[in-house]
Amino acid sequence: MILNGAGTYFFTVRGAKDAPIFRSVFEYEYFRKILAQEKDCELIAYAFSEYEARWVMRCEQDWQVILDNLRAHMQELHFKRWHKHQQILSESAEVIFIEEDRYLVPLVMELHHWPVRQGWVASPAVYSWSSDQFYRNAQQPSWLSSHRMLKRMTKQRYNTVLRYERMMDQFSPWNIESAQNSLYKALATDAYITLHLRTKRPADKFSEAEVITLRAEAEKLICDVLGAPIEQVRHPRYRRQYHQVEPLTLWLLLQTDCTAQQLSFIFDLDETIIQGWIRSLPSQHPESFLTRIKQSWQEQGHMKGAAIKRVETVSEAG
Repeated sequence: MILNGAGTYFFTVRGAKDAPIFRSVFEYEYFRKILAQEKDCELIAYAFSEYEARWVMRCEQDWQVILDNLRAHMQELHFKRWHKHQQILSESAEVIFIEEDRYLVPLVMELHHWPVRQGWVASPAVYSWSSDQFYRNAQQPSWLSSHRMLKRMTKQRYNTVLRYERMMDQFSPWNIESAQNSLYKALATDAYITLHLRTKRPADKFSEAEVITLRAEAEKLICDVLGAPIEQVRHPRYRRQYHQVEPLTLWLLLQTDCTAQQLSFIFDLDETIIQGWIRSLPSQHPESFLTRIKQSWQEQGHMKGAAIKRVETVSEAG
């Protein structure tokens, strides 16, 4: 399960359809500047390759918003430079929630060691497209929040750079997968995750059973409009029907005050995939069709507050 909301996260994104993210030196630098200038965020560390970008960031907003902004910026840049409309970043991304006090130091060291492990360079210090070079300087740039990691390495501020260099020289690969929490995509203890969840938004308006009921009704409505057999829509092996109906179902449920986190659990999908499906709907269906679906859903009393009353009435009748 993916955590969201304010916190520190480790991001990994790749190029759309396995294509390169970066095609020129300028694009590496542009991507780094976008990260550094993201509103209400602090860039802690990063490492880029031609096909993949990894970074650690403290966010005061949901990370889905950050990824949406990145996709839009990179698509706009590609058009300006190459005069082609093309999706640059994949809709899927790996996002891991971080408990800073416990895991930030080994994570940043692992991130900086990634180019060495891939065989691109002999030492992290000579790799151009990572923040390792700045961690080794006494005067670090203001746009990089390296202090969040360095202050956890030693209590004495004056020798943090020396301490970092010595630890990197002695560093041995760290298995991020084995250190992750068993339930969540997180490098954090259960106690820290519980504290994080308590500080998040109020409880969901719908129970799991109510969302499942709404899902069934939305799928039936969409299948009736499309003429698709409802028995097949939940099975990805029926690829055409599944990708026709499920994105529309998610779209309706999100407009009915179901949360993306709830739907991620019930549909067994990452939230990044859900967001990608929702963004692609206007390009896959004419506006008149989406309006027709939405109006039919409204007529059944399923939009926003009306949906709550509808579910309560059904529950009482049962």
